[in-house]
Amino acid sequence: MCRFLELDEMEDSSKVLFSILNERLELLRQLDKEGDSPQRRHIAKETQTLHAPMAHRLGLYQIKTEMEDLALKFLDYDTYKYIAHALNAKRAEREEYIARFIAPLEEKLKAEGFTFTIKGRPKSIHSIYHKMQAQHCDVDHIYDLFAIRIILDSPAEREKSDCWQVYSLITDIFPPNPKRLRDWLSVPKENGYESLHTTVLGPDDRWVEVQIRTKRMDEIAEQGVAAHWSYKGVKGSIVQRKSDVYVFTPTGDLRRLPEGATVLDFAYSIHTEVGSHCVGGTIRNQNVSIRQKLENGDQVFVLTSPNQHPNADWLNIVASSKAKNKIRQALKEAEYKQAAEGKEMIERRFRNWKLDYTEADITRMALRLGYKEVSDMYQSLAVGKEDIQRLREVMLTRDEPVAVSRHEEYIPKNELQGLAIEVDMNVKNVDYNLSKCCDPQPGDPIFAFVSVTKGIRIHRCDCPNAENIRERYSYRIIPARWAKKQ
Repeated sequence: MCRFLELDEMEDSSKVLFSILNERLELLRQLDKEGDSPQRRHIAKETQTLHAPMAHRLGLYQIKTEMEDLALKFLDYDTYKYIAHALNAKRAEREEYIARFIAPLEEKLKAEGFTFTIKGRPKSIHSIYHKMQAQHCDVDHIYDLFAIRIILDSPAEREKSDCWQVYSLITDIFPPNPKRLRDWLSVPKENGYESLHTTVLGPDDRWVEVQIRTKRMDEIAEQGVAAHWSYKGVKGSIVQRKSDVYVFTPTGDLRRLPEGATVLDFAYSIHTEVGSHCVGGTIRNQNVSIRQKLENGDQVFVLTSPNQHPNADWLNIVASSKAKNKIRQALKEAEYKQAAEGKEMIERRFRNWKLDYTEADITRMALRLGYKEVSDMYQSLAVGKEDIQRLREVMLTRDEPVAVSRHEEYIPKNELQGLAIEVDMNVKNVDYNLSKCCDPQPGDPIFAFVSVTKGIRIHRCDCPNAENIRERYSYRIIPARWAKKQ
């Protein structure tokens, strides 16, 4: 019989789940005293598909085991009784075998100086039933009906190394089955469970499962996340968890999401593609929108459509960082795709019109049309917000001077001959080069930039790189202007 958690130590949001599980387990124990009925079978089935998986995901294995056993008892009493009888009939034989198995282990571990306890326990009735179903065999042919648990008293800094050393000692005595090694030391389960599991061939060629863990790990394994919090510090852990909401997939898998999470958050927690094509969901047999906020215990079925795609408004619907990141990524990919389509459209149409141009021409065209980035112009063209004919007209007039800032003097085209550039420095006759990224022309508002390797470079004030230069290297910018040669 497992003990209940002290709920006073938990925050309100965490109390909800533990309270649900404790109440359900108490209800099952009361039902055990009553006769068979449709109501009892319904409760057992609901426990099997909803509450036991919840307990499992929280690491509450004692509660999970008792729930599963009672649910099986109410749903298939004959099978439950058969397995229970088989275990009881062989209890003395099992205890004698466990003693023979443990004896050489105790001797070896004591010789190596370990402080430890060893427990032998039969598998749960539900676990054996599950193995019978999976292996298509009778209870007498299940090869690991019981497990041995070795619990070490080890300091924190030696926990993992001690567990692996004990594993090595065990496999020196009994040959292991390499396919049955489970390492939850290197990568613990999501609920904090840590342990090292192996199956070895014991006396009389019988398989025995061995679990190796420390006292701290065993406490967490027995009491789940409650013990995990107590080791990490309740205050620090609860801050991260107190706003979580726990919901379930149609198959009973548990999902933990932040408070305020919606059906769309849940869809993205399943898979990125499911989230990207989500159009709504079903909760308690009711169709709901992607904006529907989730509550503890909801079981959600996601509805999708191949025609659905993420949009910017979705960022206001989701609460989880995973969903937000996936939506932003999808939007960025869509922008790249649209920009590529717009660029390809310009290249194809300009080629048909036999219009020759350079990258600088394209950049200047985008700036003349009021776009901050060339990619913005490409996207507008791809989605139909920009007219290709308008771009053609601008390209045909690309030799006309760009309108200058009101802070700069405009110089008519017929007066541009014989102009030079003046740079505000204390040195006269300074050499400079025109930057190729924006191709400054006489009459364009300009500034000078002192580069590290290429001397002074002249840029247009509306150069695509101007904003970045001003933000990062403002101390290397020098005022410059067009002036008549002396």
